[in-house]
Amino acid sequence: LLATSAILSLILGLAVQDTLGNLFAGLALQFDKPYEIGHWVEIQNGTQKWVGQVLEISWRATVLIGFGEELLTIPNRIVAQAEVSNFSQRAHPIIRSQIFRISHDQKASAVRAALLEATKSIPGIQKAPAPLVLISETTESWISYKLVYFIDDYGAQYLIADQLIEKSIDSLGTAQIPLANSRLVIAREEIASQP
Repeated sequence: LLATSAILSLILGLAVQDTLGNLFAGLALQFDKPYEIGHWVEIQNGTQKWVGQVLEISWRATVLIGFGEELLTIPNRIVAQAEVSNFSQRAHPIIRSQIFRISHDQKASAVRAALLEATKSIPGIQKAPAPLVLISETTESWISYKLVYFIDDYGAQYLIADQLIEKSIDSLGTAQIPLANSRLVIAREEIASQP
């Protein structure tokens, strides 16, 4: 009887191990409050990463809505052991950037002006701190200009980036500044025939 009850206790303990782990992790998350419903978070546990907006926090799991409107259910014991980045509880805006490759024959001041002009009509980009343009790379074919801008809404970052790219291409076109082509020029040497 004692041996049977010990075996049953062991089996029962193993069966509820995950459930109890999720329960205690859920209680810890309720006390710590690393995020709340509606916050945009990134949860990284080893090589696994989940990004989304918090929809539900229960004693068993945290449910996120991903960028593709998919539901991501993450057990609380995994969340408790993971690195959590909360993009909604920031004192500072979120920094984003976009690279534009321009040929060497264009003036840097004109490129900067055109790219900064494009940011003015996009409502999701903050005015303070102001966007800025940095030269990030030079190659034989082009100069890379990095347009750095600041946003508040993490969930709208892809829509803002889409608008920014479209407006930047239009602004560069208006200023008659074409994007650089990726080309490889091979010099050909003419050999004169000897008589």
